[in-house]
Amino acid sequence: MNTISKNSTQGHEIGQAEMDKVVAAVRAIKDGPRSLQLYMDLCAKCGTCATQCHVSEADPERRTNPAGRSDLIRKMFNEDGSVIRKIASALSSKGSAGLIDKKTVEEWARDFYECSGCRRCAKFCPFGIDNSVITRKGRAILHSLGLTPTRLVDTQEVSNKFGNDEGFNRAAFMDVINFLEEELEEEHGVPIKIPVDKEGAEVLYCGASADFQNSPDTVMGYAAFFHAAGIDWTMSYEACDAANMGLFTGDDPHMKAKNKVLHDACMKLGVKKLVIGECGHAYRIAKFIGGSNYWGKDIPYQITNIFYLAADLVKKGAFKLDPSRNPIPVTYHDPCNFARSTGLTEEPRELIRACVSDFREMTPNRDANWCCGGGGGLANLDSAEGVKKRETSFQEYRMNIGGKKKLEQIRATGAGYVAAPCANCKRHIDQLMEYHKMDVKVGGVFDLLNRALVLKNGN
Repeated sequence: MNTISKNSTQGHEIGQAEMDKVVAAVRAIKDGPRSLQLYMDLCAKCGTCATQCHVSEADPERRTNPAGRSDLIRKMFNEDGSVIRKIASALSSKGSAGLIDKKTVEEWARDFYECSGCRRCAKFCPFGIDNSVITRKGRAILHSLGLTPTRLVDTQEVSNKFGNDEGFNRAAFMDVINFLEEELEEEHGVPIKIPVDKEGAEVLYCGASADFQNSPDTVMGYAAFFHAAGIDWTMSYEACDAANMGLFTGDDPHMKAKNKVLHDACMKLGVKKLVIGECGHAYRIAKFIGGSNYWGKDIPYQITNIFYLAADLVKKGAFKLDPSRNPIPVTYHDPCNFARSTGLTEEPRELIRACVSDFREMTPNRDANWCCGGGGGLANLDSAEGVKKRETSFQEYRMNIGGKKKLEQIRATGAGYVAAPCANCKRHIDQLMEYHKMDVKVGGVFDLLNRALVLKNGN
């Protein structure tokens, strides 16, 4: 399947109207966030970002340099050193002629989807330039032209229809819940319920819908944790998915609409807390982009992450864990949206150390971690891009370029299990291990907790 949208640069004629649309969008930066305006002016071309980018390190070309990629937009915005003057002049007289052409649009469609938006460049840039912000601007422009990769467009459409990215209806959702409850009772010897749409519960839990299909052990870990901790909780079919493709495609209306589903469920059920699971970008959007920023500072519920909840209760000895039940060497991958975008780094480690016998750190780690290579929605892209400039598939790109640094890190630890919160990270790293024939399991942190948990009957 072609990963460029149905209106790909090969099948869709890029005309003058589209060119003018691109220029107008770049021109609008002058009225946008001040940070983005500064990023247009501040870059010193020092090369620091290139040495800290997992893509540029694996494939050191000019176009993989974060500053070079950002110049796809920056050179239009700052064409003659007078910020927007030349673009404004072009718009008033001859349209976009001379500023952008079909070849440039093809480059955008390729290059802005080779950046995972990991934000590592911002940590090391002497001016703090966050090239992921510029990448997202480029993707937003591509999205307005109908040039977003098909897989991401299709996922957004499914989410709009069903309320979740996997496209399951209420009946299918309840079937999965019933199955997981049976599995939990078989494992632990006691009934462990997964409440759905319980009004007045203290907590509404919401994770990534992909976990139900691809990581059911993680979901079971959540349920076992809430049971052991005695927390009054619920899930909601309408709000069973906090994953949000709008962050990756630059589609702000979709991102806000998807976030509103969570808000509406919290208000309907009257919960006190919205707890997001092992999904970095879901937590980033719910807490730092949406939430009170969208719906008002006086929203009657708190937004937090399940790692904060669990780590705090582990410290208090609220339930018993037996780390000998997880004897395999375990390492932890810091999802970029946790470590660099929300500052969540220590709590997953506290939880893992309480659940396993042999924990091994990757180097570097925390907010200096290397992206797994599947961030920014790239983990969902497998097939050929459709732009002539790349003949390989996105999966081959992820396996041999985007994931190269993470592969090196995992190998160096000698671990047999990678705890990788975030559905994108899990999917990408699991494929990375399979592709490179490494005997390493990939799963969530709460998979480990579920195995280590000792309930009253000793199971």
